[in-house]
Amino acid sequence: MRLRTLIAPILMAVVVSTAAPLILTLPAEAQRTEDIAVTGLKLSAQNFHIYTSGTLRFVFSVDDPNLLNKLLTVKNSVIRVSIGARVTGGDQEVRDLISNPSLFVATDSVDFATQSLLRKQDGQFEITALTGDLSVVMANGLTSESQNDVRKIDFDDRGIYPVRIESLINKVVRANVTSFVNRVDLSTRLEPMPLNMLVTLDSTNTLQLDGSHIVDDLTREKIAQLVSLLELDGPLVSTQVSPHVIDSLNKSKDPADQELLLRLTDAISKTNLVATTYLAFDPSGARQTQHDNEFNALVDLGKSSLSSRFTSNVAVSDVWIARTPLDQFGVDLLAESGYRSIVMLPKAGAALGNFDNAARPYRLVSGDKTMSLYVVDPTYVAQLGEGKNNSFITASAIAAQLLAQRSKIESDGGTPSLNRTVLTPQDGALLNSNLIHEILLILKRVPQQISIQTMGNLPEPRQDAYKPNLRVKDISQFKTRMNEIDLLRADLNKLNSTLDQNSVTWAIWNERLMVMSSDTLTTTQREEFATQTRNELKSLRTAVTLKEGTTFTFGSRKSQLRFDLKNSSNEDLTIQVKVESPKLKLDKSVAVIEVPANSANELVINVVALSNGLFPVDVRIFTADGTSQLGRKIEISARVNAIAGLGQVVSGVALLLLITWWAAHFRRKYRTQVSDEHPVLRSDT
Repeated sequence: MRLRTLIAPILMAVVVSTAAPLILTLPAEAQRTEDIAVTGLKLSAQNFHIYTSGTLRFVFSVDDPNLLNKLLTVKNSVIRVSIGARVTGGDQEVRDLISNPSLFVATDSVDFATQSLLRKQDGQFEITALTGDLSVVMANGLTSESQNDVRKIDFDDRGIYPVRIESLINKVVRANVTSFVNRVDLSTRLEPMPLNMLVTLDSTNTLQLDGSHIVDDLTREKIAQLVSLLELDGPLVSTQVSPHVIDSLNKSKDPADQELLLRLTDAISKTNLVATTYLAFDPSGARQTQHDNEFNALVDLGKSSLSSRFTSNVAVSDVWIARTPLDQFGVDLLAESGYRSIVMLPKAGAALGNFDNAARPYRLVSGDKTMSLYVVDPTYVAQLGEGKNNSFITASAIAAQLLAQRSKIESDGGTPSLNRTVLTPQDGALLNSNLIHEILLILKRVPQQISIQTMGNLPEPRQDAYKPNLRVKDISQFKTRMNEIDLLRADLNKLNSTLDQNSVTWAIWNERLMVMSSDTLTTTQREEFATQTRNELKSLRTAVTLKEGTTFTFGSRKSQLRFDLKNSSNEDLTIQVKVESPKLKLDKSVAVIEVPANSANELVINVVALSNGLFPVDVRIFTADGTSQLGRKIEISARVNAIAGLGQVVSGVALLLLITWWAAHFRRKYRTQVSDEHPVLRSDT
């Protein structure tokens, strides 16, 4: 190892001026000091790509005040920049160097006297050093000794190299930080490896029991992070947003949510948008439980919702982003629904087992259709979930792994262009937009090595790609959930003829049922929605009432029953009333009537009494189609007074008296006639 100490401050000025055009410029947010407490140094900026005759530039700070004071006061204190051996073992070697710093072995280094270093206004140190190729130096016949007056760190060849910054006092290392650089030779023709950066906005439930929508702080933060990323790197990112959450923002009464929706709408126009179901709904469970129609309805609703909201962006509709594992049933449903490619997020891909290369081509088959399969590499997932305090270091490490992975594929005789890496956080949701931005900022500078693509230009599936085995998915919970929802829906549908389909109540119920079917809803939330819905259903079914115990009095054989029907609900209800009585003849025993909301309506039925006395009348209220009884039977009474038969009695008595009079009259007349003709009683005059 050659150690060369900074001698001339003038040379530093020359180096800085020479290196300026090649320095990687980071945005203001990326220049913030990162939290690398375990190293004692905080690296906030560097140029990741080193070209021919390029420079190494680092901006860092010392987080220990005591150490900083000694570095500035002790004469024999230096900052050493060292380069390690070129990475040849691919992305795994990079990860090993990150997890085990002792594996770093310096192959070249240069020292800078601390007191002579340039300090920025914020107190950070800035180091710039020239670089060169060792192969070029040797080809020119120059020895290392002849180069002592030109401070350079030499690279053996193009590729990924670990670099380390150390603070030394009296030749003792007091603090250090490790990063990586990419030595690039633009004169060499390379085949780039495709990379997809995928971020999603999941379908967190916002629906409340009263039908309102409340966006929680976590969801709002995810949306804000997504907007921040898309505003900077929209064209480089594939984005899937939950239409349900977008609509929830629109329905929210919070002014902050309305402002966020405006920003999101503008940001979405810049990205590659991937369509999805209106809310999360498992295709494997849908196919196994015969809920294909519900799945496709959610697909169509999702597409229409996005197209109406984001009119300037046509969403990719043939790529399915799988959040949960798929089995062959789900693949068949997706193929029939028009999907051509499947991207498995970490949770979904974990069911396939471990692969030595997640970037290799995969495929799935359904009948005569072949679908491309892309599996998110789980090795990057944890790193993409790192906190906001080490975005720059994490981004550099991820970029180094990707470039080392590409080089390894090429050195092993593979074809980098046939290997595709999909990067996404654990569940696809974005919590650190700055990290993704830093990664894209680094990788987009070397398109000859990494080709950043979107889901809109995925290639056709390869027939020779590896086909993994899919295990049958346990859908017992999904089945139980949908059975309960189907039963509830069937009970609600009994009111189809009674409650107007355009009513507010139906709108609330339909949305609630749809949300209850979502994969993201918790069991407790689902039970709360079901209980609330059944209570509302019971209230409507018993809303129309008739006062029980009412007695109707008839003064004649023919009369009317007048029912005062009252509706205590906020909806107009159309009902069917059935009246039965063994002593009454009704002109209509079944009548359909509409009772206005929070009001009453009178039903009049003509009747004929068949006898006198007091007798029961049964009233039942049904749905308008008569298929389901609403509430319980209502019992009332009808009284027919005796005076209703007096005319017949009088007529009978009168007729009897008349007959009696005529009988007496004819008898007297007969007796008189007999007396006149008898010889004893007759006398001569």
